[in-house]
Amino acid sequence: MSSEIKPIGDVENRVRLADVVPLDTPFSVYVYPTTFCNFKCLYCAHSLGTEGMKKQYGFVKEEMSMETFRRTLDQLCGFPRKIKVLSLTGQGEPLLNHNIPEMIRLAKASGCFERVEIISNGALLTPELSDLLVENGLDVLRVSLQGLSSDKYSKMCGVRVDFDVFMKNICYLHSHCGKTQLFVKVLDAALDEGDDEKFYELFESCSDRMFIEKMHATYEGVELTDGLENSYDRYGRRINERNVCPLAFFMLGIYPNGDVQPCDTLYRPVILGNVHDGSICDMWQGKRLKTFWEIQLQGKRMENPGCVRCCAPNDVSHPEDVLDDDIVQILARIDSLQ
Repeated sequence: MSSEIKPIGDVENRVRLADVVPLDTPFSVYVYPTTFCNFKCLYCAHSLGTEGMKKQYGFVKEEMSMETFRRTLDQLCGFPRKIKVLSLTGQGEPLLNHNIPEMIRLAKASGCFERVEIISNGALLTPELSDLLVENGLDVLRVSLQGLSSDKYSKMCGVRVDFDVFMKNICYLHSHCGKTQLFVKVLDAALDEGDDEKFYELFESCSDRMFIEKMHATYEGVELTDGLENSYDRYGRRINERNVCPLAFFMLGIYPNGDVQPCDTLYRPVILGNVHDGSICDMWQGKRLKTFWEIQLQGKRMENPGCVRCCAPNDVSHPEDVLDDDIVQILARIDSLQ
């Protein structure tokens, strides 16, 4: 079966968000097994190095313990409905955390998630690790490529990757995937002239989905993208400027130390609490998140020092997620909760 050319994000079965918010259960939760990375991609915050990230964003690299993961999992299972997606990813390379297979096993065994996925650069995949991921029930592995050759990897992410071995490991997972799906994508900036067709040919028979994304100025202070202006989002759709960020209305991000925020950005616009001294369900229903929602809907997003630096509303949000046209109705529903 040939691979589909389709964005590797969630594009199927999306509801019109404005019709269903506020939600009693978030649609998606991003849990960060680690914020360390084995790459320093030129377009990424990690290109600044540990000290540079700390200076630019106040970002501290950490790894999630199994105690924190178990506590997080227990609390996520307290929502009244299944969470659609548990994504083990976020501001780092999740496969650096050697507990990843066990995290997947526990998440699948809980029965609290419709899908469990990993977003990875794929460089640490081996046949043995792939077997563990599949056996433990991983639903989707999303792999981000940094080029189509060893030389391109060296230029893009400062690491020498044997691309032939990388491809063998990717193809091994796909040929032994069981129920696990493999999605692959690459940024247009990581491709040389004429590489588009090569990318599609390489992965037509060893992935379930493939896509070329457009590069965005996602991280403030990164030289490669500073001053980059985009009229299209990463999926190639023309941008219509959005005042309200939809992410906070349907997702949560959980850092390795247990901090919880209403998105997956490293800018930390608001911390709702920590899993070690509070309940995620209470945070989702709490005053701090409702206030943040109201700030978004009242046109005050740019007054938040984290939000003003973030391009997510115009980069990763889908047309079905737009809330700008239904602000009055949504505010009334949120008010009725109080």
